Amino acid sequence: MLTETWSFITAWYNLPFSILLFLCLILTGLQLVGLGGEQDSDVDLDSDLDTDFDADADADFDADSDLDGDSSLDQADDLDTGSGFSALNILAFIGVGKAPLFVVLIILFGAVGILGWVFNSLVESLFASYPSLVIAPVGLLSFLGGGLISSRVARFIGRALPPVSTTATAMKDLVGRSGVVLSRQLDNNYGLVRVRDKGGMPINVFAVVQSEEPIPQDSEIVLVSFDPEEKRYTATRLS
Repeated sequence: MLTETWSFITAWYNLPFSILLFLCLILTGLQLVGLGGEQDSDVDLDSDLDTDFDADADADFDADSDLDGDSSLDQADDLDTGSGFSALNILAFIGVGKAPLFVVLIILFGAVGILGWVFNSLVESLFASYPSLVIAPVGLLSFLGGGLISSRVARFIGRALPPVSTTATAMKDLVGRSGVVLSRQLDNNYGLVRVRDKGGMPINVFAVVQSEEPIPQDSEIVLVSFDPEEKRYTATRLS
């Protein structure tokens, strides 16, 4: 029995999923012993994603989540692809921004690993030998299924977590504040901008423009309105 189980775990088609499950166990252990604390950049990334994608987000957001300005700027450049389907969409799909990043990775790795084992077990039961061409669709289905699971669980965890007590700024209070464009451009679909609150703290928010040409990166803008349903601002070029 143990020999068959070990052979299944170490089979070439199961090895990627076994590695993910091993990483899940390692991350879980680190979290239990207190070594899985979030870094400032993770908090900043979670805050930015939550602002854009979580329609149920709180009306206040944490100004302290953006203390590391250089780290946040690098993230904005890396994540923005200039299209609707970007790294931000992928991260939001797996649940980043709904729960701490460390927890999301644990859920994602575990879900993808288990689904991969289950799918491969079904393939083995249907074929005498494992067809090599099947590994690609199995991997894709496992990732999509794991992403859905991690997103749902992360949303539940995020709702269950108590609110963080920090110096917060009401989102509507940023209307009228000036800032700069962080993303490659600010258009009527997407844009990431950095503004400062009344206390001078830098905050990254998502914004769009209306009835204007796209505003290029590093341009100065001013936030003119806030949409509480979309959780984003409307901005215009600062003349």
